[in-house]
Amino acid sequence: MAKQGLILEQKQTQRLALEQQRMLGMVLEKNDAEMAEFIDNKVNEIQALEKKSDDNDEYSNGNEDNNKDNDRVGDNQSGANDTISDSSGDDDVMAWYRYFANNRSRDDEYYSPTAVNEKTLQEFLTDQLGELELDETQQVIARAIVGNIEDNGYLRRSATEIADDVTFNDGYVVDAKQVEEMIATVQSLDPPGIAARGLQECMRLQLERKPKSEDVDIALTMVTRYFDELAAMNFETMSRRMNISAERLEEVFRHQIRRGLNPYPGNAFGSRSDNSQQVTPDFDVELDEDNGRLTVTLRNNIPALQISESYALMMDRYKGTGTVSVQEAKEKKQIQDAYVRASMFIEVLKQRQETLFGTMSAIVQCQRDYFMSGDERDLKPLGQQQIADMIGKDVSVVSRAVSNKYVQLPWGVKSLKSFFSEDINGSSRHEVYDDLKKLVDGEDKKHPLSDDALCDRLKAMGYKLERRTVAKYRDSLKIPSSTVRRKMAK
Repeated sequence: MAKQGLILEQKQTQRLALEQQRMLGMVLEKNDAEMAEFIDNKVNEIQALEKKSDDNDEYSNGNEDNNKDNDRVGDNQSGANDTISDSSGDDDVMAWYRYFANNRSRDDEYYSPTAVNEKTLQEFLTDQLGELELDETQQVIARAIVGNIEDNGYLRRSATEIADDVTFNDGYVVDAKQVEEMIATVQSLDPPGIAARGLQECMRLQLERKPKSEDVDIALTMVTRYFDELAAMNFETMSRRMNISAERLEEVFRHQIRRGLNPYPGNAFGSRSDNSQQVTPDFDVELDEDNGRLTVTLRNNIPALQISESYALMMDRYKGTGTVSVQEAKEKKQIQDAYVRASMFIEVLKQRQETLFGTMSAIVQCQRDYFMSGDERDLKPLGQQQIADMIGKDVSVVSRAVSNKYVQLPWGVKSLKSFFSEDINGSSRHEVYDDLKKLVDGEDKKHPLSDDALCDRLKAMGYKLERRTVAKYRDSLKIPSSTVRRKMAK
């Protein structure tokens, strides 16, 4: 009987841990306005949970232990308070940073929303489609496919369903085969992995776009032929079947798959729901030019929460081990369940704040030059996996933490996603943008450079880019085509 009780307790603990992780992922993705509504709903749903009232403010001075009983969040609860040193390579020069989270009290200023525009994934893909030579039917099919791609980059509707949509809604009689052909075309666009129907296809598409190498070939075999074993991290089985050592496979997995692939290729773009919206920045980053310190502040409009006093008293009442009636046992279980749910929710909010602050602090460390200068040319290539490694979290956690989050800078508001970009021969996309703009600014206006010519010039500068990518970058900079520029010069 004792063994059964132990097993039951272990299962309950595991279930609670999974539920806590699920809820953490949910709240990480929410912005400030969404969190306010979400917390109100939880307070109404969980009877043991309540907002801390103005009359019960004994912790407002910030001197109490923030982790005491895990039953409060919101008032002066610091997610971190640390000083991080960074050496630029010169032993005589040491740059110091100071990071801290500042959770505002109820008397502090409420942050008003700021208008921010972000190009959506669908707009980004549509711009690229405009560079392709497609007939009218193909264009209609391609637009239908792009319209059905979710914000994370996946295509969940089948070719048959999309064919039906085009036939009945757009008046073009097409079949699933035609749609499949155009899905392949859309999948050839950037970012790699877009329009995949599942994780396996997403990974395969990205690996197929990588420069050929032995490691890439091994990774591609793991993904295409042994995906189930890969998902289970069963390297021993793959080792026997592929005749490659398990150590070698694990190394390829770390570098080519875990760090080299993005499971959510659409997450680098603004979603359709948050485009052109009024946003409230989640962070402030300020520069003290006198000492070169960057201060990261995590704004906090989350109300202080606590376990209601009545439930705390009822929990104390049932702590005894004496015999209880059936009705009392039922009441005890209900009280304990409510208490556990309330405590877990408070802990999740605390973890959310710590994760958000850690993510922003790591971004500032990696992009220090930009935060010091405000010049986008100082942005370095940065992947979400790099931030995940720095804060000791899974890349999916970072992906959620930066989703729909913004930072207030002295020169404006920026999306956290904008600090991530692909590595282009050791340079960031922003550096390529700058050099592309310089080429156009310096061209003969009567004989402007074509996209092919711009591509050749950029290659001579060390950027290995395709013409399509150059055209995409030119369009992102709102630079007209060479034909239009020639007409403008007349």
